[in-house]
Amino acid sequence: MAIERMEFLSMTGDEKNLDFIIANDLMGSGFQPENALKVLEKGWKVTYFSYDSSIKEYIVKAKELLKEMDVPYVKKQVELRKNLDNIKEDLNKKEQEISSIYNEIDENDKQIKSLEESIVPIEHLKNISVDLVKLYDLKYMKFRFGKISKENYEQLNEELSNLDVLILELEKTEDEVWIIYFTPDKLSEKIDSYFKVMKFERVWLPQEVTGKPSDVLKKVQEQIIETKNKNESLRTKLVDMREKNGRDIISDLLQLEMLEHINKVKKYMAHDDKGSFYIVGWIPMKNLKELIPKLEKDNVEYIIKNHDEVISTPPTKLKNNRLIKPFESIVKMYGVPNYTEMDPTFFVAITAFLMFGFMFGDVGQGLVIGIFGAILMKKKSRLGPVLVAAGISAIIFGFIYGSIFGNEDIIKGLVPSPMDNITNMLIVGIASGAILIIIAMIFNIKNGIKNRDVGKVLLDKNGLAGLIFYVVILALIVGFLMNGKMIISLSISITLIIITLLLILFKDNIENLISKNKSKQRVSIIEKIFEIIEMLISMASNTISFVRLAAFAINHVGLCMAVYILANMFGTTGSLIVAIIGNIIVIALEGLIVAIQVLRLEYYELFSRFYTGDGKEYVPIEEQK
Repeated sequence: MAIERMEFLSMTGDEKNLDFIIANDLMGSGFQPENALKVLEKGWKVTYFSYDSSIKEYIVKAKELLKEMDVPYVKKQVELRKNLDNIKEDLNKKEQEISSIYNEIDENDKQIKSLEESIVPIEHLKNISVDLVKLYDLKYMKFRFGKISKENYEQLNEELSNLDVLILELEKTEDEVWIIYFTPDKLSEKIDSYFKVMKFERVWLPQEVTGKPSDVLKKVQEQIIETKNKNESLRTKLVDMREKNGRDIISDLLQLEMLEHINKVKKYMAHDDKGSFYIVGWIPMKNLKELIPKLEKDNVEYIIKNHDEVISTPPTKLKNNRLIKPFESIVKMYGVPNYTEMDPTFFVAITAFLMFGFMFGDVGQGLVIGIFGAILMKKKSRLGPVLVAAGISAIIFGFIYGSIFGNEDIIKGLVPSPMDNITNMLIVGIASGAILIIIAMIFNIKNGIKNRDVGKVLLDKNGLAGLIFYVVILALIVGFLMNGKMIISLSISITLIIITLLLILFKDNIENLISKNKSKQRVSIIEKIFEIIEMLISMASNTISFVRLAAFAINHVGLCMAVYILANMFGTTGSLIVAIIGNIIVIALEGLIVAIQVLRLEYYELFSRFYTGDGKEYVPIEEQK
């Protein structure tokens, strides 16, 4: 329920150790870097670090290596142990080693394919027990090896007596016949032409294939088995490398990703031509004590300063417990509180909780909203806890009003239904608004005291002068309406009103007298008078605006009544369906509208009185982008 105190930390040291200092000292320390060149005094000869794009290239390389080795990659925290050059060298070495194995496997696969293709024709010669060299060396005869269709082969046999050719049938299948034919050298061209006409498909045997076909087959098959065994050994080696080198590559990848993050956050840092780095930024006071010993160990020189000693604005780190923290999102939608103002999260948590339930009081519908919020919580949605709180608030006020899914006959309420209690509801709404506006003014005074701003504390329209004026006006109105007479005597009331209005009217002049600052721009009296008129209208409209608390509570009852009137026009099943659909519409539509009204009251009627929201959100170095 507060803003953590920050200390300004300036560091310098040897640039060679910068990556290790950022990774192992600053990461996780809560340090938020600032732009060093903008904070350091002018005249320092320092420059920004250049971006190293090679880190991204090696991140891609490491991921590809893991993919090739089928190693799963899970992100986790790791210490930076190597510099970038060492990581590059290690990855290049592993890439070369892995690539050489894959290349060897590919070459072996090609060799196996080639060998398997080479023995296909020899398979048809396996029943020949003649050394193929003898066939190659025939002087007066030529031989041809190939296949022919079964139909043409039969026709060929019929004309065989008319041809100077000897045919040796090797193997016959259903559609074709594998043969060798021999013909005299002088007649080979004529015979070959004839066989082409008969669509004989000649198969050429490689010259290196020598010996008996059965021996050739055995030798080639042994080569294939041997090459396959080599590949199995290489794949086993890859598996071993997967286990051995996989962890190293993952470690290198994690360190590279850390270096890439460091590379990005270096844009806030600077260095000089002497090899020294310069880092400046903010760190929560409680974290500083843990960081100092690490910096001293790594020979980093440092200077600690308060926020009012530097030109840099401290970031805002909100400090709220688990129950209140979800409401920080509502505060941040308006703006992050600056370092010197109060954190309104606790105030928002209480007021938003009460206002939502007041306008949307229903046990059943609140339970639905709470369940939906719980589902979103499981999905890590920031909206989840807020919806759970809204659901609880609606349930509590549902019991107060006696409403369950818009039905007011099931349980008895602690107070009359808003529809039956319109006048009192309107009074409660306006009274609640007045109280909240007074609290908002007190917060503004508190912020003024924190910033030592006398004018804001005493003279501001939302300071002590404005507070007294508002309370006196309320006292006059309440006294007149309740008793027909003044709570405070008229003379005292008029005196207080005139004094406070004059203080507000001449705020700038009084501030100039106190600070003795004549250079401050003066505002014309006419403009000041218009500001007073605007203030009066604003106070009235802001107070009356809280009538919407009652209006939406009454509206909720009216919508639910309309749903059940419509449901009663149908039969039992139809009535149930209409009631369910109607409740869903009320929950979705009116729930959204009520939530918007809560935000409107928070932002326009309350925040505008005490909260600037112009702060800089705290983002530690490990979360910097």
